[in-house]
Amino acid sequence: MKIKSFNLLNVGVGGQGVIRAIQILSHAALLEGHKVRTAETHGMAQRGGSVASYLRFGSLVEGPLIPRGMADLVMSFEASEAVRNFNYAGPETYFFINNHLIIPPMIHQLGMEYPNIEQIHAFLSDVSPNIFFIDANNIAIEAGNLRTMNVVMLGVISGSGKLPIKVENLQEAIKLFVPKKAIEVNKVAFKFGLEKGRSLRREIYEYT
Repeated sequence: MKIKSFNLLNVGVGGQGVIRAIQILSHAALLEGHKVRTAETHGMAQRGGSVASYLRFGSLVEGPLIPRGMADLVMSFEASEAVRNFNYAGPETYFFINNHLIIPPMIHQLGMEYPNIEQIHAFLSDVSPNIFFIDANNIAIEAGNLRTMNVVMLGVISGSGKLPIKVENLQEAIKLFVPKKAIEVNKVAFKFGLEKGRSLRREIYEYT
């Protein structure tokens, strides 16, 4: 099916593999013959600062930045980062969120409150009804390595049916962009994520 434009925003913090995930997705989209545009913004990424990567692909895509309110899918590796970037989403956006919080030390030092998962869900539910939390860290540990969390999340969005990229092209791109010594554990991580995404897919279609 010809895709005119698909907008995906991937957010998280430094060290979670946000940029690597977009590289994998971009290559998979290229394998399918799409025009692809990407961009990224990050603060002190090496110190756990916010990272956002933008992916747009399709036949009518020009600029790399996603217009506000026009993301088709938001994939968040750290739960509060989905809130930080909510203005890219609209009522039709699907959120797939790792239910893991990384609380900056400054929050504790200043005695400030940090949103919990329930508060994050309530806030985002005013933006879109399509909010899905995934225990991606534990799935990655079960697969054999916490660092495969980003690939788990790729499997989830693929299995959900909300990412218009073929599974085999994602698998090919994963082999290209992860270290050779980590290919096998990432295969397992992707499989586990795919299974989780397929269970969510049944939930999505029952809801709709």
